[in-house]
Amino acid sequence: MNQIKIIFNIIRECVRFMFYNLVHNASIKTDNNIHKMQYTLLRENHIIEKGMSMKNPRKGFGQEKVMKLIIRLGKYFEYYGKEDPQFLNYPLSTINNYISYTKDCGVDISYIEKMYYDLISNIELNGIKLQLEDPAGIETITNESIQRDIKKEFSKFVLSRHSVRYFRDEIPAKSIIDEALNIAQRTPSACNRQGWHTHIYTGKSAHELFKMQGGARGFESDIHMGILVTADANAFLSYEVHQPYVDGGLFSMSLIYAIHAVGLGCIPLSCGFYKSKLDQIKKEYDVPNNEIPIVLLGVGYLKDSFKIAISTRKAIVNTNKYHY
Repeated sequence: MNQIKIIFNIIRECVRFMFYNLVHNASIKTDNNIHKMQYTLLRENHIIEKGMSMKNPRKGFGQEKVMKLIIRLGKYFEYYGKEDPQFLNYPLSTINNYISYTKDCGVDISYIEKMYYDLISNIELNGIKLQLEDPAGIETITNESIQRDIKKEFSKFVLSRHSVRYFRDEIPAKSIIDEALNIAQRTPSACNRQGWHTHIYTGKSAHELFKMQGGARGFESDIHMGILVTADANAFLSYEVHQPYVDGGLFSMSLIYAIHAVGLGCIPLSCGFYKSKLDQIKKEYDVPNNEIPIVLLGVGYLKDSFKIAISTRKAIVNTNKYHY
């Protein structure tokens, strides 16, 4: 009987997952939702940037894709220009760089230039001030600059991070959390869509959230700030059913390291629950339905002295295989 119940629960969760993906993925009713449209435009924009960064790009590459992007940006402005006009700065800056890049290669793209400047004029005639100097396109960097900027003691940094369960009795300052979030924002994502969000809770609401999550039993009242990392299902296409967990996981680890880098402690707590429990968390903690909880981070100031679990790691011989 217990086996039947387990099988039933698995089938139920599969059906719920498929239905959820069907409703929220960016392949369906893309332009009817500002977030879906923004994510897909970022994806199309990234294709142009990536093309320019290739070692030997084909001369005049990407013209059809750029024209389609300009048309879709015009559509975005028509639908959502008043709601979030500043979104246009990045892709329009990329196209501006693409035009300069392609003309420097000796390719005539005057028709693309006309489409581009007609769109710019239309936007500005509607009172929108664009910032086309925003960083976009490509840049050349050197190995020397990378070697100068990276931390030489990264291994010590990683080895000094531990899961911390007890913190000082105060809430971390917003400025420190913002610093960590800005560092984590450099996380790579599929086509630079950056389909993650963070929800920050403090005090009693944090204590109750940790209690609901269940992994902080015995110390939930000692954690005064919780950061819930979510992935936006609207960011991904119908065939990218697992990508929210990939990108959400990448961002979560970046944020864990960033929290460590700014001198705070952190405990990551899983959100790998049945959909019913995730729905309960979203409902009670004001998380939009299109977002998927990935991990809940307990964050706080470190005590002068505290105990940690040693948590011995596996040897890489047990987790890695070289394929020659």
